[in-house]
Amino acid sequence: MAHSVRINGRHDLICPPGIPILTAAREAGFGFPHACRNGVCERCQGRLTAGAVRQRRGTSPDTLIHAGDARADRVLYCVAIPISDCEIEVPEITAPGELPVQRLQCQIVRREPLSHDVTRVALRLPAGKSVRWFAGQYLILELEHGAYPFSIANAPGGRELELHVRHGNDNSAAHAIMADLDEQATVAVTLPEGKRFIDGAPDRPLWFICGSTGFAPVKAMIERLIQLDYPLPVRLFWGARTERDLYLPELPARWREQLPDFHAVTALSDISKPGHAEGLVHEAALEALAEPREPLFYVGGSPAMAWAVFDALVEEGVPAENIHSDVFDYAPRE
Repeated sequence: MAHSVRINGRHDLICPPGIPILTAAREAGFGFPHACRNGVCERCQGRLTAGAVRQRRGTSPDTLIHAGDARADRVLYCVAIPISDCEIEVPEITAPGELPVQRLQCQIVRREPLSHDVTRVALRLPAGKSVRWFAGQYLILELEHGAYPFSIANAPGGRELELHVRHGNDNSAAHAIMADLDEQATVAVTLPEGKRFIDGAPDRPLWFICGSTGFAPVKAMIERLIQLDYPLPVRLFWGARTERDLYLPELPARWREQLPDFHAVTALSDISKPGHAEGLVHEAALEALAEPREPLFYVGGSPAMAWAVFDALVEEGVPAENIHSDVFDYAPRE
């Protein structure tokens, strides 16, 4: 009979009768470390934490391994066949559609002020290390006093990672982060994280709504669309309190030259100034929205902002499944 296999405590696999776990996992779209697939190289080795397997290795007799056995820490999943429902741990696997998460030591190569309270930090990935991420994903910056998520602000390709760090007077943690980055030559990061991203070209128009450094993942996704020669409409709505809170103001004009149908609107909530919409950024987006069910929406900003935008869009008739933000995953509503 088929058995259920729980992988790393968060993924589920149905393994058909008599089929090794690695074979079933690969057919289901999982990426397992492996090489020889016959129990010799031991690349697929992992830990059996619940259940039992029959391990068939070369001409040796089958070995029965139960969770808790001495051999349960070194199960070879290319030759391990479940004989009950199981739970396993395997390092460096990816679920269908995922990329491998890695912890790396990156060189800090540049710090560049972009505005009065935003600094661009450039990190360089280790040479000779294959690292992939999707546009719109984020990393975890690991410092001595804590771990902090930051969106990757550039599209995939090359060894550099771009971060936008806002360090206003109301953000004491960011001041500590900047102090650490000023003192260190390297920093540990874990990446990639996040499920809301763009890899291939979507088949419908894209609208981006962001505030403050929520612009960082939007920048990465628009750069990816440029790489893809994306032909459909792209709309950017970027909100800030005042004009001085906007940074990299030259980018929208450049993107208009690189995408066939791009339009950007900036909105200022605290002042009125020519060239900018007045009020909250999602209000400017709603004013321009004619076909609520057509675009995909990506929202970048704080949890409070992202959920407020979500509510406003849904009330306007946008299907909830067409609205994406990492906030919905790491700060869900109860």
